[in-house]
Amino acid sequence: MQLKNYNVYFFFTILIGVTVLAWFVLRPFIIPFIIAAILAHLFYFLYAWLLKFVKSEIASSLLACFLIALVVIIPMVAISAFVINEIQAMLVQLSAQSAQGGNLIVTTILNIQKNLAGISPILTGELIDKNLLISSVKVVSQNALVIFGSVYSNVAHFFFVTFVMFFSLFYLFIDGKKLVKKVMQLSPIKDSYERMLLNRFNSITRATIKGTTLIAIMQGLMGGVLFYFTGVPAPALLGILMVLTSVIPAVGSGLVWVPVGIAMILAGQVNQGIVILFVGAVVIGLVDNLIRPVLVGGDTQMHPLIVLFATLGGITLFGITGFIIGPIILSLFMALWDIYYIEFKSQLKAFND
Repeated sequence: MQLKNYNVYFFFTILIGVTVLAWFVLRPFIIPFIIAAILAHLFYFLYAWLLKFVKSEIASSLLACFLIALVVIIPMVAISAFVINEIQAMLVQLSAQSAQGGNLIVTTILNIQKNLAGISPILTGELIDKNLLISSVKVVSQNALVIFGSVYSNVAHFFFVTFVMFFSLFYLFIDGKKLVKKVMQLSPIKDSYERMLLNRFNSITRATIKGTTLIAIMQGLMGGVLFYFTGVPAPALLGILMVLTSVIPAVGSGLVWVPVGIAMILAGQVNQGIVILFVGAVVIGLVDNLIRPVLVGGDTQMHPLIVLFATLGGITLFGITGFIIGPIILSLFMALWDIYYIEFKSQLKAFND
């Protein structure tokens, strides 16, 4: 018996097997490499501008990486450290207050219960046992301290990922175009379709970075300042939460400032609560509608439902960076289906008739 194309089958069997092994080897570096690719795409203009003056690819790439670290990474690390210290100090204080029988959170919750009882007769009575509440807050505080202790133990992993990302970014500035060209040569997809995929990647990256990240940062800063001047505890933490929730379509940062404003009113600080709700609705809430079209411009827009699924699914799968990676993946997925429709349009029409 003679097996036709035996060498072809054998080659592709070996190729698939080695590719699977390579995937397991490279899997720890996939996310930092993807982030580096996105940064290389966004800041390539900086590298090209430096190259005109420095006349050295290596020096230009090093300078570009250094500037990106100054603008992006160092502020993120500083803010994260500040927030962690704020949370830790607050938890230590809450734990100490619980041990002494008093607690700011307990007092606030009991005040809210008292005010609710004044609003509706249905809510009268002891809905929450004070001693049980104190013990619960104490346990949560102690466990939270343990959790934040484990966060510090992961600092080495963070620096490792950051090193891999910048190491990849350095070479992507220099050889990124060569890498893309090589992939296009190996791909059996038509060049026109490959350019379509690249254009979709470029558009969704710009839209995500400009229309989501910048707006999230703006809303987080405004929210942090608002909470600080209205006397809300842990304003930096709440500002970071606003940054994170602002990437969720439709509701966005309202998931933070609306409950905080209502809680302040129910806790007896009516003026501060009204100010939070007013500024949140009039200023923070309108930032997305007014500034997003200016920042995004003509870049590709996906349906809000797709954006919601892409954002939450990306965060679930890839962590915090998923709010960028998720929409990119779904955008490329939709582009591939567009290519499928274009390529097989006549056959699909014949089957559907």
